[in-house]
Amino acid sequence: MEGTRDFQTQLIRQADTPFLCANTPVEQVGRYFYQLGCLFAKSQDMMQSLNCYIDAFLIRGNEMHTSDKNWLDFFRRQFSLYLMGKARLCCSLSEGDMIHDYLKAEYEQLMQELGESEIAIAEENLARWFSSIELDFPWMMEESESMWSIG
Repeated sequence: MEGTRDFQTQLIRQADTPFLCANTPVEQVGRYFYQLGCLFAKSQDMMQSLNCYIDAFLIRGNEMHTSDKNWLDFFRRQFSLYLMGKARLCCSLSEGDMIHDYLKAEYEQLMQELGESEIAIAEENLARWFSSIELDFPWMMEESESMWSIG
């Protein structure tokens, strides 16, 4: 009888709050946006999925409130290109973190080279320049690995 009561108590027990509140840790907020991105991807809502994935990895990188709008524009464009270039519109948390770090390093290098360049690009033209940049992303690793032979 007591075992049944414990089982019923476990069924009634309230789980963690599924919604975000003011004191929610940043890691949980990033995971929440990531899960939203996955759900939108499954429902084939590409725009909402891209927005949620982008927000998730900016949050996970502690860069949601950065004052560098050029970085945000660069990241949004390049991360969207990365996701749309894959066979499926999804990525794992570790993959997204890796691409975030890769894009951050590329952006910092581009901005350093732009500062040292003799050709000046006006601030208002950076967005157009960012959209013309093609980075080498590891899109099809599974397919290319299967074509390799050993020996």
